[in-house]
Amino acid sequence: MHARTYHFILPFHQIRAASNEAGDWGDAGHIWVPIDDGTTIVYNWVYTRKSAPLSDEDRLERAIGNGPEHVDQTTFRSKANRQNDYLIDREVQRTESFTGIDGINLQDRAVQESMGPIVDRSKEHLGPADKAIIQMRRLLRQAVKTVEEGGTPAGVGPSYYNLRAALEVLPRDADWRAILAPDITREKILQTV
Repeated sequence: MHARTYHFILPFHQIRAASNEAGDWGDAGHIWVPIDDGTTIVYNWVYTRKSAPLSDEDRLERAIGNGPEHVDQTTFRSKANRQNDYLIDREVQRTESFTGIDGINLQDRAVQESMGPIVDRSKEHLGPADKAIIQMRRLLRQAVKTVEEGGTPAGVGPSYYNLRAALEVLPRDADWRAILAPDITREKILQTV
């Protein structure tokens, strides 16, 4: 069983487990910053928790499509984009990858951007695999409500500074919560889902 923790930190930050070329585990994440109603800039970051620093190869981020080979270093826009069909390689699509798009994050961008700048969420059909999206929207709505009522929303304090992500391949019968997130009780998880 492949178990991986992802943390969503209000209002627009995500942390996940990552490893560098040397196999040292650390954390990585995305920060989605809305620019206007139809534009968002995404910052990606990664670090290791061990003594081995990120190598030059790690910094290229080839596998995920975020490094300097994939992103224009003056405009910070993806070199593969909607205008050039995300540089889909049809031969790779036929023989290696369903998408034919190089890089996991670039594949994500292609799907996200294909929806258009503003999506009619009333036509959306969320399912069990969308629990994280559902929970994130609940948290954001609660934060807005809290501010409207004059309160301080969750996520503005330093409580998440020591938060770390985890990734393990575990036996099927293992309790992943006890192993990867021992500080989070099952009751707390059930309250938030």
